[in-house]
Amino acid sequence: MNIGVLGAGQLGRMLALAGYPLGNRFTFLDTTGHPSAGIGEVMIDTDQKHLADFLAKVDLVTYEFEHLPVALVQAIEEQTPVYPSSEAIRVCQNRVEEKALFDRLGIPTPAYRVVEHADELEAAARELGCPVVAKSVTEGYDGKGQVVLRDPSEAEAAWRGIGHPRLIVEAFVDFVREVSIIAVRGRDGEVVFYPMAENQHVDGILRYSVAPLPDLDAAVQQTADGYIRALLDELDYVGVLTLELFQTRDGGLLANEMAPRVHNSGHWTQDGAVTSQFENHLRAIQGLPLGDTAARQPTCMVNVIGREGDAAELLALDDAHLHRYDKAERPGRKLAHVNLVAPTHEALLEKVRACAALLPEAPAPRFSFEP
Repeated sequence: MNIGVLGAGQLGRMLALAGYPLGNRFTFLDTTGHPSAGIGEVMIDTDQKHLADFLAKVDLVTYEFEHLPVALVQAIEEQTPVYPSSEAIRVCQNRVEEKALFDRLGIPTPAYRVVEHADELEAAARELGCPVVAKSVTEGYDGKGQVVLRDPSEAEAAWRGIGHPRLIVEAFVDFVREVSIIAVRGRDGEVVFYPMAENQHVDGILRYSVAPLPDLDAAVQQTADGYIRALLDELDYVGVLTLELFQTRDGGLLANEMAPRVHNSGHWTQDGAVTSQFENHLRAIQGLPLGDTAARQPTCMVNVIGREGDAAELLALDDAHLHRYDKAERPGRKLAHVNLVAPTHEALLEKVRACAALLPEAPAPRFSFEP
């Protein structure tokens, strides 16, 4: 089967690497003019004049990022199956629509307000109580398009800085840790869940993900499973879906946002789970049985950001797996990741610290379950 992928970055690259053993072929449609997949057939279509040629080559279409014109995905759906659907993209592109869906399904979120002017932002900051986080309704990712307000008087500067006509303002959450749940839904409605991961972000960019968690109550995993299953079923979703959450001190979970695709916080599954998120996404969209999502051993994904470390030194670490994206170095750019696997969490943490010491400007790893 020839699978069309909208987007041609590292997620598409990793989908292809997982799909070749299944006998898949891949054609990427890049709308940015800056593809980096470096694999499969890449068609650059910045003016949307080559869509017919792309569709003539593929049996079905998926996507590796959600910042696509919804009208484009809808047009493709009229001719070729698209998984996940355009409805998933439409909701995930718009934080107001996303919050409304969470509310409708009874998935708790931080208290929030929608504002359309700097004065409304200031009022929301006063009402919710600072600090608050102001986010653009659309187009924000990896910390872009958002500002933390520590006083309502900062509203005017924050409004100008974000430069968006509508913002979501969220109350700050006193959380124990940031976590994510990744699940896969097949074309027949079957759903499987990966163990929850703990994620450490710095400046809005993911740096470390660890799974499974040694101190996670089974009831918390079941709650997260229930939330993401409700989303999958409501959207009649096919493929991998990611839900990012805050875990509070009382064990509760508050939904932050969701992503309709394979996700950075699921990269640990490539070497730490029986079936990776990438293979399971491909299984799902082709109507194949879903693979086992169990963790083989404690695993940590370490993102390589901005500058690469020495590959030989990284690979000298025991049970370390380097996944490079063939990208040029640039501040803030995701260049690669390292998956580290160990028999115990204690041994894993030692290995993570050793890995971080080999990466330029990597922040010190710190997880909630550490003594």
